[in-house]
Amino acid sequence: MIRCRILYSFQELNWVGIGKSQRRIHKRKMLVLKISIMMRIQVIFRTQFSYSVSGLWVTMREYYCYKFHTRPNIFNPILHGGRLFQQFANKIRADLYQGLLDNIQAGEQNGDAVGKRRVLTSSFIGGPRDKLRRYLDAMALVRKYGKPDVFLTMTCNPNWEEITRELQFRQTPQDCPDIVVRVFRAKLEEMKQLFEKAILGKVQAYTYVIEFQKRGLAHAHFLLIMTGKYKYTCPEQYDRIISAELPDKHKYPELYKMVVKHMMHGPCGALNKFCPCTKNRPGSENNYPRPFNETTIQGKDSYPLYRRRNDGRTEMARNCQLNNRWVVPYNPYLLRMFNCHINVEICSSIKAVKYLFKYIYKGHDRVSVSVTDKVDEVEIDEIKQYKDARWVTPPKALWRIYGFELSKMHPPVLQLQLHLPNMHMVSYHGMEKIKNVINRDGTERSMLTAYFEANNLYEKARGILYRDFPEYYTWQRRGKSWQERKRAAVFQVGRIVSEDLRTVDGQVMPTFREAAEKRGLIEADNTLDDCMTEAELFRMPSSLRRLFTTILVFCEPSDVRNLWNNHLEAMSEDYSRNCKCKHTVEQMVLKNIRDMLHSMGKDIESFPLPDIDKQHETTDDIPMVIIEETSIEVDPEDVSSHKNLNNEQRKAYDEILATVDRQRGGILFVDGPGGTGKTFLYMALLATVRGQGKIAVATATSGVAASIMPGGRTAHSRFKIPLKIDNGAICSFTKQSGTAKLLQSITNNLG
Repeated sequence: MIRCRILYSFQELNWVGIGKSQRRIHKRKMLVLKISIMMRIQVIFRTQFSYSVSGLWVTMREYYCYKFHTRPNIFNPILHGGRLFQQFANKIRADLYQGLLDNIQAGEQNGDAVGKRRVLTSSFIGGPRDKLRRYLDAMALVRKYGKPDVFLTMTCNPNWEEITRELQFRQTPQDCPDIVVRVFRAKLEEMKQLFEKAILGKVQAYTYVIEFQKRGLAHAHFLLIMTGKYKYTCPEQYDRIISAELPDKHKYPELYKMVVKHMMHGPCGALNKFCPCTKNRPGSENNYPRPFNETTIQGKDSYPLYRRRNDGRTEMARNCQLNNRWVVPYNPYLLRMFNCHINVEICSSIKAVKYLFKYIYKGHDRVSVSVTDKVDEVEIDEIKQYKDARWVTPPKALWRIYGFELSKMHPPVLQLQLHLPNMHMVSYHGMEKIKNVINRDGTERSMLTAYFEANNLYEKARGILYRDFPEYYTWQRRGKSWQERKRAAVFQVGRIVSEDLRTVDGQVMPTFREAAEKRGLIEADNTLDDCMTEAELFRMPSSLRRLFTTILVFCEPSDVRNLWNNHLEAMSEDYSRNCKCKHTVEQMVLKNIRDMLHSMGKDIESFPLPDIDKQHETTDDIPMVIIEETSIEVDPEDVSSHKNLNNEQRKAYDEILATVDRQRGGILFVDGPGGTGKTFLYMALLATVRGQGKIAVATATSGVAASIMPGGRTAHSRFKIPLKIDNGAICSFTKQSGTAKLLQSITNNLG
């Protein structure tokens, strides 16, 4: 265990702002802190006559939070280091519950042999899944309360008096990012209190996100949803809270100075071609300067065109004479109160509200870093290697160290699980035994199953929809149960009962959809049946089976069994000519459909079709992907094609086969211009390896390239590679899937 020993004088022992770990230790001559990797801090007091030991547990974040606090009359070299201060600054798996039960029955015991690895979960703040989760939570507020009305952006002002008065001699705000973020957070809390006081109107829901510019300043994006009485619907109401003009210099001198300092855009365009919003563009990215308007005009699915009168008022800002066309919309009260850049926009008329939420949840800044060798004599290559990296500024690092929230929404949103019976996700450590995971208390329970149980326990719950349930009941994570809130219920919507949802008039329906149709909740859809009936007029049985499989995978038919019974005869005409046994013919059709479902990544057992007779199976539970690979026919011309290889092709051919024959893995790269015979070489290699009874998986990056090779598939299709690659992207197949067993069989062939 690695430990480090740090000595502090007694004046530094005031633990401030670290929650439960607050301790005040009185005068001692010396304190020895032993910090282990597990972050257990043992505080040892040394006195003149005796020693006493006391255990104090703090996290690494709390420890640095303590070290970064300023204390009067105490010199802290870290905080006085200027820009140097900025330099200072278990494997989880998941599987379906039913999947765990199936693996127990199959004899699998170890948890790391099933499921799929979770690389970066949504609990990681700032990760892609976290951003997506928060975006969906925000859209839930839109479903509940309607579209947002106000879009507000607040940017930190490093020259706030609260910041400058805390600076030491010759310090600048850039030298003290700890003070900057703490003051900005205090201003942020003050802003939220103003919303509660209905400064802009009564707010019933809001969400905000904290971001950090590449130059380091923090800013917050707010989206406010007002109550019905306070919603902004006309230009006259817009003018009451938003101004896009220079105020009267003599009547409002302080406000005038703040508008000139904080709310004047640019200049950009012709006045400043080097402005960031003008670079490589014919005009300004933000459409400045804006046109003059005598009155505010409602925008067409956009922000309003605010009133900008040509009243002759101009002001020198950043060495340019600017007028009302350059003023960024603001609220006079908020600007006067906070003395920083606060852009306020009306967005209630914007139809595509999801783009507003996508904007504020777009994620952290990124930067391209060039990686090169610093050698003067070497000629610089035009093609450079870049690494897409996360840009973390010192203020952002301090914001995270202090434990401040990066985003928040009010009211909070609880994610509700929705799944079929025993199909809820279970997380567990890879080293756990599956039996222990299944026997763990509450593993078989989920939010949805507990909701049905609550309907049995609480009579009030039977009149509340599942999506509205958190308004009246709280979810207890430890006991995995719903408990009634202490306050009275707000309202009730809809109705749902706790009996078996698939039971209608005493009859258990095969699917939930059929039960809903039986109850008259949804209408039956006969378009799929009509599609099959029409196809029977001109399609062959094999094409009908392919169409039936496609309908199962992509169309979600409501009555699969009825669709099967209606068209079984047409789908089995080719088999019926050679076999008169109806049961055998049905089994042949089922096996053919099963194979096609496997090729589409589906399992026939997930559909309510007749069971396949296991006694006639000859594959011994061999996955279909392996059967497909071993069933690829080798063209005789390809087998003899190795005799026609040229010298370079022969060299690559021999090297690759030698690697296969030595039964060891390797990565070999074949390169050459178009038309030099690379595909011909691949065909010869595939034919030789497959002719030896081994499995050779042929993949390509495009469908056209894959179709040239026998048994070729795109890499995305074969290895389930996601189309969108991000930091947490993984191939979406589990260890017990057919794809995994295919890769294992290839590895076994290599020894």
